Amino acid sequence: MAQKILEKTVSFTGRNMRNSKKTKVRTWYGLDGTVIIGAGFMHKSGVENLIIPHPAVINWLLRLGLLENSATTLRINHEIGHLQSAPLAVLYTAANYTAIITANQVNLFNLILVFICTHAAWEIMSEILTILTDPQFYHKCYQGVSLVPRAIFWLSTISLTLIGWIMVLF
Repeated sequence: MAQKILEKTVSFTGRNMRNSKKTKVRTWYGLDGTVIIGAGFMHKSGVENLIIPHPAVINWLLRLGLLENSATTLRINHEIGHLQSAPLAVLYTAANYTAIITANQVNLFNLILVFICTHAAWEIMSEILTILTDPQFYHKCYQGVSLVPRAIFWLSTISLTLIGWIMVLF
């Protein structure tokens, strides 16, 4: 599954993003996406002029123990995965919110829980796309690296996604 990379810039320097990696990609739905992987704990990604800064919590966990070049490549692919799966994530989120509204289960707790659970599902989608981008590279990167961080990721995101399904369906 090849990504159409439009541009890569090493050492992009922006406010608080020194020595960052910037990648531009054309999404399957036709919008130009931008991913900026910060040298610290922040990333920026989005489509067209909507670029959103966010902490790299999931990418940090998933890339623990990897060589820096491998980790950076997988971080970029993961963020591109978010851009590529965004329409599906939006539909999935809308369906979940519609279900709790239709079931008259609207309260602050449920609204926050649906947000968390649908975000977990989006993280799963993105990491699956990261793996599918280059499965051999992905598996090679993790040879000899502890399985614990990835197990935490998969168990927690799958559990949260299932909690969301249970809440919406019952």
